[in-house]
Amino acid sequence: MNTSTPDRGLALPALNGANPLGFLAALGALVVVRKSGYPNACLAWRQETHWVPVLFGLGSHDEQQIADAIATDLRGNKVTAQADIEREAAQRLFDGSKKAFKDKLADIKKRKLKGAARTAAFSAEVLSLEQAMKEKRGTWLTALKRAVPSEELALGKHIDCTPAEYCDHASAFLSSASNTSRFSIDLLAAFGSDAATDKYGRIGSTPFCFITGSGHQYFLDTVRLLIEQATAARVHQALLAPWEYRDEKLSMRWDPAEDRRYALMDRDPTASDNKSRTVWMANLLAYRSLVLFPSAATTRRLETTGWTETESGPVFTWPIWKEPLRPEVIQSLLQLENLKEEKLNHSQLRERGVVTAFRSRRIQVGNPPLHKINFTPAQGL
Repeated sequence: MNTSTPDRGLALPALNGANPLGFLAALGALVVVRKSGYPNACLAWRQETHWVPVLFGLGSHDEQQIADAIATDLRGNKVTAQADIEREAAQRLFDGSKKAFKDKLADIKKRKLKGAARTAAFSAEVLSLEQAMKEKRGTWLTALKRAVPSEELALGKHIDCTPAEYCDHASAFLSSASNTSRFSIDLLAAFGSDAATDKYGRIGSTPFCFITGSGHQYFLDTVRLLIEQATAARVHQALLAPWEYRDEKLSMRWDPAEDRRYALMDRDPTASDNKSRTVWMANLLAYRSLVLFPSAATTRRLETTGWTETESGPVFTWPIWKEPLRPEVIQSLLQLENLKEEKLNHSQLRERGVVTAFRSRRIQVGNPPLHKINFTPAQGL
């Protein structure tokens, strides 16, 4: 069935603008189709049983052609089997070296050494392990760079690089960027900033980073694995068919339905027949939307487009509009100061084309390292 016409656009009824994952996936679909041969594509929202995103500027192409184009772009660069073998081997060596380093730190702590004895133990037992770990990390990152379908994934499994590494990646991405092709450098700007670091000296990461190692799942590694699953059929299902939640694991955790606490479910969430499920391509498309959410360091912290720090924790607020807009115009809406306020000025928002807005809180369930980060169900504002 061809649902794309010059005047009505291509509706994506599977996506719900009141769900943070649905909203982000819609933006990601726009970003990807503009890279995939539809440079005039725009996005609007239509109110039906829920807020449905509609893509305009696609010409007369039908939904299957759009799904094919999106899937091709999502798959990225082809990775050879040999490059993947070398990546896995280098990663095993790095993981083993990192474990040896951490085990030795734990051993010294357990011995309760103090003063000169502690300093001597560090010098004799730890420094060589730390140096070996750094060397193997460098080898692994080099192998990883040759084995990723999208160059930003060369940062590693997680957004935990040092400021120096971040700057190295920025220089490399800038060298190949242009006004019409700057996806990697824009993603890097979304991930964090070398001017904002955590207590370990690593760059502070975007609040969109919900997976940081709990359950052996990592932000960028999850993206890499999602890319391996990209097919036109899965893209079609994620955008145009009711979500059936058939896909296990590989989630960015941006769907409030993934908050699986006992109190919110009708049965044991840890039961073997009650595993968490998601929609893979919705997650991957949502990840691609991050180019519209840059981060920047302030005197206090890392701040990211769309996010506000409140007494109850960080919140994500997003607008809904009815007129077809280009990505750069959408980005200006996402950055409206009015959206950061506890009580929105709707008359000002309407003057800028915003018809409504939604807000979700970022919450932590459980204690590290076995914790989960979730979005709460969105509230209309």
